[in-house]
Amino acid sequence: MVYWCEHCAIPIIGKEICPICYGKGKLISANGVCNPVFRQEKKLLSLIWGMDVSESFVWYLGAGYYLLNGKRKRLPFGDFYKRKHHMEIAEILRGDIDKGDSIPNQEQFLHANESYIIDKIFEAENYVKQLYEDIARNQKHPYMPTVSFSGGKDSTVVSRIVRDALQSETIIHYFGNTTLEFPTTYQYVESEFRNENPFTPMLPSETENDFFKLCQVFGPPSKFERWCCTIFKTSNLNSELQNLEGDSLSFLGIRRSESRERQNYERTQKDSKIGSQINAMPLIDWKDCDVWLYILYKSLIFNEAYRWGYKRVGCFCCPNNSDWSSMLTEIYYPELSDKWKKVLYNFAEKTGKTEAEDYVENGKWKTRKGASGLTTRNVAIADTACNLSERARNIIIKKKLSRDVLEFFKPFGKLDVFDKEDATYITIQEKDIISPDGMVLQPGRKLCQIIIAFGTNIIKVLPEKGIDALLLINRIKCQMRKYQFCIRCTACDSVCPYGAITTTGNERYHVDAVKCKQNMSACSKCIAKFYNGCITCQVLAGKKKYFRR
Repeated sequence: MVYWCEHCAIPIIGKEICPICYGKGKLISANGVCNPVFRQEKKLLSLIWGMDVSESFVWYLGAGYYLLNGKRKRLPFGDFYKRKHHMEIAEILRGDIDKGDSIPNQEQFLHANESYIIDKIFEAENYVKQLYEDIARNQKHPYMPTVSFSGGKDSTVVSRIVRDALQSETIIHYFGNTTLEFPTTYQYVESEFRNENPFTPMLPSETENDFFKLCQVFGPPSKFERWCCTIFKTSNLNSELQNLEGDSLSFLGIRRSESRERQNYERTQKDSKIGSQINAMPLIDWKDCDVWLYILYKSLIFNEAYRWGYKRVGCFCCPNNSDWSSMLTEIYYPELSDKWKKVLYNFAEKTGKTEAEDYVENGKWKTRKGASGLTTRNVAIADTACNLSERARNIIIKKKLSRDVLEFFKPFGKLDVFDKEDATYITIQEKDIISPDGMVLQPGRKLCQIIIAFGTNIIKVLPEKGIDALLLINRIKCQMRKYQFCIRCTACDSVCPYGAITTTGNERYHVDAVKCKQNMSACSKCIAKFYNGCITCQVLAGKKKYFRR
């Protein structure tokens, strides 16, 4: 809860009585959204409202509402944006950017809420310290503390909390460079943050993929087809974490109040998207007002985009960006906005949208599902009875088989490959399950024999008795979809908890048999992670029907 003290003209967080004047405040925010509004954003607000608010007390309350001099006021920017009035003032705003980050009555605001933020800091730092000590004491292999750094306000706060809690300025920070960040983010990460924290290593996790080329394959990402996160975030970070001496205790700036999806997140996640990583979220229960109070209390430098009015800073083309963010991008970064709209209009034309302008300008592209006008991938792979045995099946794909297909069988276990004149015979046996001290806890089962005549498109699979033949055949089909549709997008790289899969460099798809430590029954995370096995099939599928895993 956030209250407004009329006498002191400041928000009071978490209590109704003002600690300065002891007056009773009025409730202004029940959800904890009460963000400071800086001078540059006030210029835009003044132009939209048609009144000068540059010296007023202004706080953002969420959902298009602001607190103006203690009174809740709606900002009617929707019509303003649709009528393109923002373009009439864009040059004025771009040409005179106020970098001031102070707010009216800032000292009183910090003094009144000091005890509140000190309690929040103590709890968060204690969580970080205790978790690190517990993991160091109980885990048999080392975990290195790292910070997942986006350049946004939340990761800025997490960075400072973790370094203060662990009393170290040398905690490794990973900056997930998607290549789609705002210029202010690159400026903040590469210059401002580095200058403020010269002893903190900032390592970029970068991708070799071209986002705009992949948009031609997958279509633009949407709220339902977020292929971009897997390829441009998780995959790169997974690759970087493999270089650590041990696993990663990764501190993230994720908060439950950010979305419905995150409301049920555990504060500590030992099973994360990246298998060699434990995720820790010190700010999980913090609200927006807590984050900004901390930033102002600690006098931290932050991403300049927040001064302009951005509520979140991520990729400039993210489907989760609001109309308000889109308007700001058109004002401050017209070249980026034009570049992205060109992609959207080209996609609309390519897929036969009858009203392209409506599709693009009104954001309908953000909710597209499946192939959405693109050519669907043939996710149905035929399998027929094989005359070799009652359990045997012929798996028939479109692509002619070559020797590189063997890489796609490695996640099932150890391969014993024997070449004959008529065909190649592959025996697959699960790896032994080994204890930490090297003892064999469970010997690997023989799964199947596979027979391939390279140059054909038929795979003969002979499952062993006692093996779930239907499951095995379905999983082999998943791997064959990867084989058919692989475009080296690196999505598979992000899935393996051991860093065994690479799709970069000279190899199209390579599995390091030494790093691939598990068997069909114990891991197989890479096989059916995506719908029908391959992210290409997942994004470009028609109606989705999931098989039993």
